[in-house]
Amino acid sequence: MRRLLVLLFLLLPLPAAAEPLDDVKESFLAYKVAILEADGEAAASVVTQNSRDYFRNLANHALTLDRAGLHEIHLTDRLYAMLLRHNLDRTQLQQMSGDQIVSYAVDHGWIGRSGASQLRLGHYQIEGDRASGTILRPDGLKSAFKMEFVREGGKWLLDLVALMDLTRTAFEYSVQQSGLGEDEFVLLMLEQGTGVKPGPEIWDPPS
Repeated sequence: MRRLLVLLFLLLPLPAAAEPLDDVKESFLAYKVAILEADGEAAASVVTQNSRDYFRNLANHALTLDRAGLHEIHLTDRLYAMLLRHNLDRTQLQQMSGDQIVSYAVDHGWIGRSGASQLRLGHYQIEGDRASGTILRPDGLKSAFKMEFVREGGKWLLDLVALMDLTRTAFEYSVQQSGLGEDEFVLLMLEQGTGVKPGPEIWDPPS
């Protein structure tokens, strides 16, 4: 009888393990929902450590860079650093972790909220601990852009740094279309994004 039970157990199909692709798709969906709902804590939980470090470094820029230093970093980084400087005081900038800064940015709609509802991925690829999904156009065809994922601690997480890189061209194009200089454009974005017009002190590290 015991041998029969063992044989039956061996013949039974094993529970299907979660496919890595399913996990990547779930990570993307969790991020998309978090952005749409402005749930910063949820968004911070599904991005890579490198992403959190990147936003912590933006806070360091907000703390330390003067006008000349701000002009040495890319326009996108400059805008985010100045948004942080415009909204947070020195103590907050010093004490907040990368997770908290990502959360704060998402809570305030600074990261991709306007286009998130239309964001779809397809043509996923997985190579070891890295994966990607191609951003689809509204007609369902492939675009030239991808979102990147990294497996950390057994969990697939979105590489927000790679995603931020995609926005750089868009920011540069927006400046060109606006007819404004970079400084004027950044100040306008600060005012529109916060409802408060920045003063000349925005170019100086907080005291």
